[in-house]
Amino acid sequence: MAGSEKEAILNVFAALVRPLMRAAFEYGITASEIAGVIRRVYIQSLESRLVEQRRPATDARLAVVSGLTKSDVSAVREAMRTGAAHGSKSGASLDEVAVVLTTWHTHPNFSGAYGLALDLDIVPTAGSPRRGFQELVEAACPGADKDALLEALIAAGSAEIVDSTSVRCLSRAFVQKGADVNRIERTGHFLAAVADNFVHNLMRSEDEPIYFERAVAADLPMSEKGRDQFLAEASERGQTLLTELDTFLTALAAQEPVAKGKKFGVGIYFFEDQTREPGREGKESQNKGENKVDNSSAVQEIDVLAAVNRKQ
Repeated sequence: MAGSEKEAILNVFAALVRPLMRAAFEYGITASEIAGVIRRVYIQSLESRLVEQRRPATDARLAVVSGLTKSDVSAVREAMRTGAAHGSKSGASLDEVAVVLTTWHTHPNFSGAYGLALDLDIVPTAGSPRRGFQELVEAACPGADKDALLEALIAAGSAEIVDSTSVRCLSRAFVQKGADVNRIERTGHFLAAVADNFVHNLMRSEDEPIYFERAVAADLPMSEKGRDQFLAEASERGQTLLTELDTFLTALAAQEPVAKGKKFGVGIYFFEDQTREPGREGKESQNKGENKVDNSSAVQEIDVLAAVNRKQ
């Protein structure tokens, strides 16, 4: 693979992960945990590929191909065999969090006048007038996971990091934000489906069909009112189309039953285009001259199959 194509694929990984960072911050997921997930998925997929090719899937071979150390590969494979959770930390219990917050607001070492919780150093710093968060944890519940407690407090909005050096208590109450696990799992399922669509079209053989992939986006920036109008129209038309396709698919599946096969589907989603830079349109208009036609109400169809048409 040429260097430019490899860089393009890495850019795809970055584009896939970037929107998920907001969710990662919200749920206290660390960069290390994300890297761990990537390592596991890479090794799992590589192992499956070697097995399909009837080649030895040893730790040494996996390490050479993946660029990981043999010990890292062994640890990842052991986690896969035991079904260990992706998260590197066990998490903090509600009781532990409650005790920490109570101690933070009542213990004289960690609170000031009127029960005001004091800012604490994340890492003990020589000469700092503040006490450390580790000291609070040791006083409140000795042996508890300091990092897991801090992540839980931040995720619930009960604490925040200040200047990357200290932690500030925002609330004595600990109210976990509603976590709709089913909705999160659905997100993963459909993101995987979209990614699989593009990978199929990129890597398909000549005798495989091109999977349908199309998108439309506004040619020019729109107001929130325009967004809402477009969202309403897309939702109505999209639901109508999906209902019709569902009826067709149900009948088709009954007509073409197979003992073993794959399931196929079509998805429709509304998105905010992140590809345009602020001010870019204005610069392009100046470069093209003043005779540009005003088509602010038009939409532009983007042929995302252009890159794979060469395989037809």
